[in-house]
This record gives sequence, structure tokens and C-alpha cells, in this order.
Amino acid sequence: MPKRNIIVIGASAGGVEALRTLTSHLPNDLAAAVFVVMHIGSESALPEILTRAGRLPAVRAENNRPYHRGCIYCAPAQYHLLLKNHHMVLTRGPRENGHRPSVDVLFRSAAREHRSRVIGVVLSGGLDDGTAGLFAIKARGGVAIVQDPEEAITPDMPENALRMVEVDFCLPLHQISEVLAALVEGKATNTTESPHGGNNMDQPANATDPKDYPNGEQIPLGCPDCGGPLFEVKEGQLARFQCLVGHGFSPESLSEQHSDALERALWIAMRALKERSVLHQKLLERKRNRGERELDRRLEESITTAEKDLKLLREILDRV
Repeated sequence: MPKRNIIVIGASAGGVEALRTLTSHLPNDLAAAVFVVMHIGSESALPEILTRAGRLPAVRAENNRPYHRGCIYCAPAQYHLLLKNHHMVLTRGPRENGHRPSVDVLFRSAAREHRSRVIGVVLSGGLDDGTAGLFAIKARGGVAIVQDPEEAITPDMPENALRMVEVDFCLPLHQISEVLAALVEGKATNTTESPHGGNNMDQPANATDPKDYPNGEQIPLGCPDCGGPLFEVKEGQLARFQCLVGHGFSPESLSEQHSDALERALWIAMRALKERSVLHQKLLERKRNRGERELDRRLEESITTAEKDLKLLREILDRV
């Protein structure tokens, strides 16, 4: 069994506690570099939290810095984390699955850079970021591990990965730590071999790079983030969607983002209708000129219609 010395971990909702538990059981002499992407806000104390929780130091990833074994590197807010030429690369590229940093971006870059030496781990989180990246790791001979969904605070990410990827281990957190240590030492033996052999998955590691034209069929839907044309791109058995500038989506994330875009459009329509109603009410209340009875009638009808349309839009928003 080959030794694995690159561990990439993805988490979202419920991920802080999961990461604390997992890293607290890792040995202080772990002969692997660990990289973490967690969907976070503008700031994160994750490196400090993980350093206090376990025996490995955790730091924020830095651009163009080499990485070393025995350390945990956390993606900073608003930056994708990639691995290239044994260095960390931070980019403010287009969001994937609505996120930056994105788990898939890290996983794909690690798979391309280190192939069978990579272990991918998907922890608690919503939707399905990480599924396509875990598939890429398996396709290049790496190991795929998923947290037991029954243990996860938010089970969507683990469940989606289990549905779409032939994972090697589905375990509770403390057992994942044990398996990681065994894999790094080359002692774990019950991993499954990828049926893809790593030969048909040499896509660009960073699908967010805008110079990469999407190699797929255009679909009749605009990108929820920028409105540009959207293309369906096949990655083995997985389908994902990408626009010309690089925004990327899994099917579930695309549906979620499209719902958000629809909701924003409906709120804009409601604002415009409300403004129209207020405007026409003000026009009715002003000092009238002679011969404006017909105009007043049209303004009153417009206000009534706008109020009915506003009620309808509110009902639609409740169903979106």
C-alpha cells in the first residue's frame, strides 16, 4: 500500500466541531501536510481553534509558500486554496457552488498535483461541495473518506459524496483520525481501486481559471452569479456546470443558486411595483390641473393593479 502524505479536508455547516474532533486525534508526528477548506465568512479563527484542539500546528495558508508535513493549512476567507508545484496558491477566482473558498477547487488541484498520494475527507456541511473533487481524487488513485452522515450535524455533504463517489471509508470522526494515521504510514489496506485509472480526468486543476473555455454543451440557462452562458461539463460520471468566466456549480448547487437568483429578481420586481404605487399615489394627491379626470382614473387603476400584483408576488416568494 503506498504511503499518502497529502490530506485535504472539506467542511461547511457543523464543520468547526467536526474539524476539532478529527484533528485532536491526529498524532503530533503525522508525516503528511493537511489542508482544510471550510465555508466561512469574512474572518475565521479556525487556525487558532485547531491549534488549541490538537497536537499539530494550524496556520492560515499563504500564497506562493511551500508546504510541509506535520502542519495544518487553512484556506483564508474569500480565497480559493490550490496546490501547485509544491506551493500553496491563493486566488480570488470565480466562486464554485456559491463558495470561495471551495472544497472542490482544493480537492481537484491536490489530485492533479499529487495523484495517488492524496487522501480526501468530506465532513459535515450543506449541499454538495466536495463531491466532484472527491471523485477527482478517486479517479487519480487517491483515497476518499466521508464522515458518517448519522454523526454529522449537517449531513448533506457526506450524503451527496456517498451517492456519487465510490468512497473507501465512511466512518465517525475518531475512526477517521485513526485511518488517516494508518494511511500516512502505509498500513491501511481496505481501500477500493478507482475504475477510472486516472487517465480520463486530467482536467485543469482550477476550473475557475477564466482562460479555460468550458468543454461542454451550452444549456438554456444563464449563470446565477453573472448571467453569462452556462455549459454542462462531464467529469466521468459526474455532471457540473460552468460559465465562461469560471463560476462553477454542481447540479444541487446550481438549483440552489438559481432559486436565490429568482428570489432576488422577485424582490426587485416588488420594489419597482411599490415605487410605482407610491409615485401614482403622490400624483393623485397633488394639486390637479384642469382636464385630468382621465389621468386620475388611470392612476387609480394603476395603484389597484400594483397592489394586486404585489400580493401575488408575495405569494410566489413564499413558494420559492
